[in-house]
Amino acid sequence: MMRMVFAVLLALFLVIPANAKSNRDVYPVSCDVLWTAVKNTLGNPRDYGILSVNDLQFRASFVVVGNLVMYTDRVALTERNNGCAMKLTMLQVGADNTDEHGFRKRFGKALAKLQAAQPTVTGSGDEAGKSAAGQQ
Repeated sequence: MMRMVFAVLLALFLVIPANAKSNRDVYPVSCDVLWTAVKNTLGNPRDYGILSVNDLQFRASFVVVGNLVMYTDRVALTERNNGCAMKLTMLQVGADNTDEHGFRKRFGKALAKLQAAQPTVTGSGDEAGKSAAGQQ
């Protein structure tokens, strides 16, 4: 009985880390904006080494710099009805997913920076002109 339990646990330890963690997030912005944020995130050579980039299909393969074992990680964007879905596949052994958290954190900062740089238009142009003239 004990041998069977040990064999099952051993099989689980060997099989579970081999599966990639894949998360899909949907953002309410266009894929062009998200792709720019992804490229800005991967553009830091201290954090990521880019293996391949496909600007037409919004796909990239990369490695995390500093890991002892170099896994090929991937990110892909696909259009949705009212936004864009990002599929992030990070290959990392064990329960510690700091690589994924680091990518998501850097990606969030890059996306926020892009969205802050875009002008927001609320209302018609006449109302915006009146409010700007009233403030002067």
